Amino acid sequence: MPRAGELTYYERIGEDGRQHALFKPFSDDECGLYLLRAGALFSLLPSPPARVLDCGCGTGWLAYFLSRRGYDVVGTDVSPDAIALAKAHPMFHEGSSPRFQVADSEALTFASEFEVVVFFDSLHHAVDERAALGGAFRALKPGGVCVVLEPGRGHQRKSREIDAKYDVTDKDMPPSRVCRVARLVGFARSRVVPAPQHLGKALYTRRYGPLRHLLVQAVLLWQRWYCGIAILEKG
Repeated sequence: MPRAGELTYYERIGEDGRQHALFKPFSDDECGLYLLRAGALFSLLPSPPARVLDCGCGTGWLAYFLSRRGYDVVGTDVSPDAIALAKAHPMFHEGSSPRFQVADSEALTFASEFEVVVFFDSLHHAVDERAALGGAFRALKPGGVCVVLEPGRGHQRKSREIDAKYDVTDKDMPPSRVCRVARLVGFARSRVVPAPQHLGKALYTRRYGPLRHLLVQAVLLWQRWYCGIAILEKG
């Protein structure tokens, strides 16, 4: 079950906060890194029109991106306010739209309905990540994949003030932890690929100079332990 603050978060962050959430990734200072991650996700998915479940979709920007690409998308979030904002998203009035519904990622009721389940910056909000990954496993058809893109190690420490202020959950959710829990709930195989946000920071900033290539190698070396994309396969 989510903490109480997960249900009231979008009310408590005020109008400026809601507008920022609604217009992500373009409203965020790290817009470029968000788009890198979305691009990596698209590269890892089967071709459209696969059916995709976007767990913890928030205000729905990623679900809309997926839908515009041609996927059949269902977006779920535990917050009714988030789902209301997603359904009325002003950037996406034309074209195909995802279906949005209020649902707790830790208590999903789908059974063998999707080729893909995505957790994009959402699994680390789960109180019980085993329940969330178990629900994803059940939601997938045989041979389906779950793609998990999370902030990785250090996120819990960075989020302490937000967690205390809004009564929400933030955890470290590195790929090693995701893959370990995934095996416990039944996933047959897992693999990890580099996190594009860290590669992007290393490659496309002027800050690190000649150390840039060393940082890229460090990201590749530590991706499983620190921050990468976990790809979980259902047998």
